[in-house]
Amino acid sequence: MQRTADRASYNASARRSLLGPLFLIAIGVFAFLMTTHRIRAAAFWQWYGHWWPILLIGAGVLLALESLVWARHVRIRLGGGMVFLVILLAILGIAVSHNHVDWRSLGNQLQLDNNFDLSQMFGSKHESSEQIAHAMPDHATLVVQNAHGDVTITAGSDDQMHLSLDKTVYSNSDTDAKRDLDAMEPLITTTGTVVTVHMPPGDRQTANLNFAIPADAVVLVRTDRGDVTVSGRQAAVTINSNRGDVQLTSIVGPVHVTMHRGDFSASNLQSDLILNGRMNDVTLSQVTGSSTLNGDFFGDVHLEHLVGSLRFHSSRADIQLAQLAGSVSLDSGNLEVENATGPVSVSTRAKNITLHNIRGDVQANNANGSIEISALDPVGAMNIENRNGSVQVTVPEDAKFSVQGSAADGQVNTDFNLAIENANHRSVASGSVGGGGPLLHISVKRGDINLRKAAAGANQ
Repeated sequence: MQRTADRASYNASARRSLLGPLFLIAIGVFAFLMTTHRIRAAAFWQWYGHWWPILLIGAGVLLALESLVWARHVRIRLGGGMVFLVILLAILGIAVSHNHVDWRSLGNQLQLDNNFDLSQMFGSKHESSEQIAHAMPDHATLVVQNAHGDVTITAGSDDQMHLSLDKTVYSNSDTDAKRDLDAMEPLITTTGTVVTVHMPPGDRQTANLNFAIPADAVVLVRTDRGDVTVSGRQAAVTINSNRGDVQLTSIVGPVHVTMHRGDFSASNLQSDLILNGRMNDVTLSQVTGSSTLNGDFFGDVHLEHLVGSLRFHSSRADIQLAQLAGSVSLDSGNLEVENATGPVSVSTRAKNITLHNIRGDVQANNANGSIEISALDPVGAMNIENRNGSVQVTVPEDAKFSVQGSAADGQVNTDFNLAIENANHRSVASGSVGGGGPLLHISVKRGDINLRKAAAGANQ
């Protein structure tokens, strides 16, 4: 009891410092002046980056004076929130005072939107453009390295590399901006048949590179932040994008893309595609070769008209098929495949699976969600397993197949003449239709099995 009373007396004798209210007043005043355009935000941050140590000196002097004046009466107490605010303001002061802080990279680390650039907070926008022509050897390989900015590559009309360079810097001084713009020059080197264009990284600057090169040149692109657009290529294309969208059209050679954040879209690819990494939305159409997609897909996936095979692997789903005349759609709750040729294999843990107009063998696995399959004649073998959800299979009425179906905590319902046994909360169906054929093996641990008959020609 005595210890509790002493603690209460000790806390009662404490007095909060005036430092907190004064800091809040100062922050509010400067915020008001900037939002009402009484002072320029860029000018304020430049001033703050130079004089921020005075903030710590003033805070220390105020605390010392308070301690001297009130030492005989009360104890001065500085709250944890105030300590955190002082540390935060000090870190901000160190950051803005450093001439080489890459605000764009800081925005990347903070996972800010693609269009949000912290470097724009610290100066006005200045732009300039430049045109560069460079000879390209026969059967050349173009290597592009750009830290901050978009890269666009199209087919040129001659045997040279034509580069249109759009430069942007952020600065409070026109003189400094001109100096920085003049210094933004790409390093272009030629070694054998390899032409390398390297855009050195810099603080608060962006360089958009627009190339027109011979269609038969191999292309390798690496970007840290910026969109990549490539079209009209006869040779191989390799892209490594740290952050930004990638768009490809009309590529004859093989394509290999690695991404870490951004949307991917491609159409009219006449060779193999390999896509790896972490992506948002993915759209792919008209691929003649095989398509291999492996990684984490955080947005919607839409694939269509794939002549070659498809192999799709992610933490959400696995898909394999031989050919896709229709489409594959994958979102947060559904996996849909339409007009595909097997063998078709799909697997997911928590989505509704719909396979429509499937020709050939099918394997489908699900943990939580329904499975619906409509097969074309001739029906292929099926192996379907679902832990929690119903399964419906629709086949042509004149199809020939055999069935082994088992539904726990559910029922087997069928339009065909099959033997069904119901016992111990389990329904089992077996038999042959049309004289027998490929086996339809269906297993459901919790849910119903529905085997339906489609009218002849309904799915053709």
